[in-house]
Amino acid sequence: MLGSLAAGVGSLALVQYLSRYRGDAGATWFMATLAIQAVPAFAYGGGLLLFDPAWRAFAEAFVWIGLAWIGPLFLGFALEYTGRGEAVRSNWFRLLFVSPVGTTLLALTHPFHDLLWRGFRLAPVLDLATVLYTIRPWGYVAVGITLATAGVGVLLMLETILSYGPLYRREAVAVALSTAPPTVALLVWLAGVGPWPALNLAPLFLLPHVALDAYAFVGTHMFETNPVTRRAAERSASNALRDPMLTVDTEERIVHLNGRARELFGVDESDALPVPLARLTGTGLDGMRSTGEIDVSGSDGGVFAVSYTPLTDPRAESVGGVIVLYDVTEERQRKQQLAVFNHVLRHNLRNEMTVIRGHAKSIQSSAGDPTLEKQTGAIVDSGQRLLSIANKAKKFDRIQERERRTVAVSVRESLEEIRAGMAADHPDADIAVEIGMSDPRVRTDPELLSLILSNLVENAVVHTSRPDPGVTVRVRETENGSEGTAFEVRDDNERIPDIEIDSIRAGDETPLQHGTGVGLWLVQWCVTALNGTLTFEYDDGNVVTVVIPAS
Repeated sequence: MLGSLAAGVGSLALVQYLSRYRGDAGATWFMATLAIQAVPAFAYGGGLLLFDPAWRAFAEAFVWIGLAWIGPLFLGFALEYTGRGEAVRSNWFRLLFVSPVGTTLLALTHPFHDLLWRGFRLAPVLDLATVLYTIRPWGYVAVGITLATAGVGVLLMLETILSYGPLYRREAVAVALSTAPPTVALLVWLAGVGPWPALNLAPLFLLPHVALDAYAFVGTHMFETNPVTRRAAERSASNALRDPMLTVDTEERIVHLNGRARELFGVDESDALPVPLARLTGTGLDGMRSTGEIDVSGSDGGVFAVSYTPLTDPRAESVGGVIVLYDVTEERQRKQQLAVFNHVLRHNLRNEMTVIRGHAKSIQSSAGDPTLEKQTGAIVDSGQRLLSIANKAKKFDRIQERERRTVAVSVRESLEEIRAGMAADHPDADIAVEIGMSDPRVRTDPELLSLILSNLVENAVVHTSRPDPGVTVRVRETENGSEGTAFEVRDDNERIPDIEIDSIRAGDETPLQHGTGVGLWLVQWCVTALNGTLTFEYDDGNVVTVVIPAS
């Protein structure tokens, strides 16, 4: 009797302790389980003192009420705690509560029927008001459902032990084992074996059940860190991911690392988790997300870009997140190398080439030797080509660094400026402009458009063997006028070498496939920046078409 009453008190005390975790995955269900198991504990402990048959029958009725509800409620806890909360909201789970609801109604109305038991009578044992009766089919169904649901809950907890290793092992083992003592005692009572078949020891064995639950929950991370975080991570990322992956809970504690992350941070399988994120990585989540990267020292370290994906449970509540680190060490080095090369191209090469060209022109003007004049002339021409490349790169880099702008550009004025510039450097060139648009304006970035057209016209002018090169620039709407504006640059030169076009189309240059300059590359980069298209054809001359999309 005292053991049963103590089990009831312990159950309610544990409910009070766990109230701080109300709302966490599984906590509310487990609190409900503890509260309902206090009902048969108090009812049976107090009923052992009630020798009036009517009152004793009502005490027994509450024992059955608690017995019928414990199993489904414990299953609800196990489902939500192990990350299967969607099952709790399914129709099949709701059907499980037909049994406890029906048992509650039958237990409270027992004086009017014998659907729950029959032949109820006092059969005192050791001067206590124990009873004997024949359990009816509904009673066996109710017991079977509660034992089955509790058993499934235990299996789910065992699966957690096997799947997640030492992180939740101690708590999950304690909770799983806590169901064994009252279950065994209940089966012994149902079988009617032992010296006192009228004595139901199941309420008494709720006491070790409560003790094991208290061991599992008091002073541990049972609800602070639970398998929901891990299971949510498994649904969004694979442990086979070759990039380092860390799973953190809502308190920024690492609860899981994949193999690559363990190698990167030197974490062994035997190392205890959870561990604070900042302790392992040297920075917190906010720091990672603000900078977008992390620098990891060590032989496997480097610079890593940070990707963070929040994790939610089936109720759409946050349970943590997944951090994936992408190694960008080589990319960072290439970026630094490109910055150095760009500086050399824009400044050093340009300045030195200006000096070389100036001296060569001076020698050419005063040489008096035809052979020497020809040689210095070749130096001047080569220098001019290199300076042209440097100037183009500088101009494109300047345009790229500024903020993109979209305005209404007068096509005619833009082309007239290009033609005037070409006439100054190439007076023998014939540049024709044909505009087949009622409104010769296009909304785009004017500097990018000018860079595209000037480079195409210049390429057509300088890459020719004719003394009087001819270039025609035609502007028209696309066949589907809503798509944008087409700029067609035609010349009468030899076909642009396939190696040039193939390099542009491939988006890369290799030792066996490279062009002779950066003009077409600048065109390609500018067209890409405007989300346009670039095509090459040959029709008694090269036809390069650029389509600028409607803005």
